[in-house]
Amino acid sequence: MTAVYAEDLGDGVRALVLNQPRKRNAISAPMMDLLADLLRAADADPDVRVVVLRGEGEHFSSGGDLTQSGPGEQTVEAARAQLQRYEAAIRTIRQIGTPVVAMADGFVVGGAFSLLLACDLVCVSDRVRVVPAFCRIGIVPEMGLMKFLPDLVGEKTAKEILLADRELSGADLRDLRLANRVLPAGELLAGTLELARRVAGMPPQSVQITKGIMNAAADTGLEAVLQAETTASPLCTRTEGFRETMKRFTK
Repeated sequence: MTAVYAEDLGDGVRALVLNQPRKRNAISAPMMDLLADLLRAADADPDVRVVVLRGEGEHFSSGGDLTQSGPGEQTVEAARAQLQRYEAAIRTIRQIGTPVVAMADGFVVGGAFSLLLACDLVCVSDRVRVVPAFCRIGIVPEMGLMKFLPDLVGEKTAKEILLADRELSGADLRDLRLANRVLPAGELLAGTLELARRVAGMPPQSVQITKGIMNAAADTGLEAVLQAETTASPLCTRTEGFRETMKRFTK
């Protein structure tokens, strides 16, 4: 089973699907490698005007796959290398010209929240549950979340969400302006495709240049945050708090 697959939906829209439903589409380094490759392929295809990013099954993603490194403690070097592969997918979403629309149902946990906010447009169901999770696990927020979230909701609200691990509902995402559409679960696909096809129907050059300029302005400081994460998060894996969390996960 491929960890991410592409599906052309017509009218210039291509879906990229996180495809590990038995693990609630948990994020792994190979999955993020493949996602970045498929994003670049879509961006190079003149027939693709918009990408829709979704999860297979009932959930967008349960966040980082805590079992991917196998038994034993992961080295700092290995953790850094793994995180850099995650961050490459974030950079790709932000830097390609093709707009990326997130479509999220069910759980959106940890790094999946970062993926959601990195996308250009966001559609969620009214039953979506966003769980930041990072500080609860014992690591710092990753994949640009410490840049995206405060920029969108303000510093104090972002700190409450991250430090207190505040879960967010679809209504919360609407009220915080983190989602463009909050739709009944049965209407999520149709509503997302309506927005995606509307964007896809615009002249591609103006859309892509507009995205590029807006992201370049918004992402000032993003690279510094990503670089800091690659040092801070692996070091957090050496703390007692993180070790205790891992014991609970492996029982």
